[in-house]
Amino acid sequence: MDDIDCATERSEVFTGAALKAVLGRMAGPLSSGVCQSCQDTIEPERLRANPHARLCAGCAAEEEASRVRRRRCGPLD
Repeated sequence: MDDIDCATERSEVFTGAALKAVLGRMAGPLSSGVCQSCQDTIEPERLRANPHARLCAGCAAEEEASRVRRRRCGPLD
């Protein structure tokens, strides 16, 4: 197996795992409309776009920034 075949196989595995994760989240219950982080209400336009949203837009942005920071710098414990 050459490098291109390995890369293609890896890409297919990651894509399959990502699709499984998204479909698993979508199969879950609908959002309560209350942010799990700050307890404020989740914006109606956000819930229309993603009825399963668990965080408001502000908390989701903070969570994503934290995830990017951890990926770049490692855990800050």
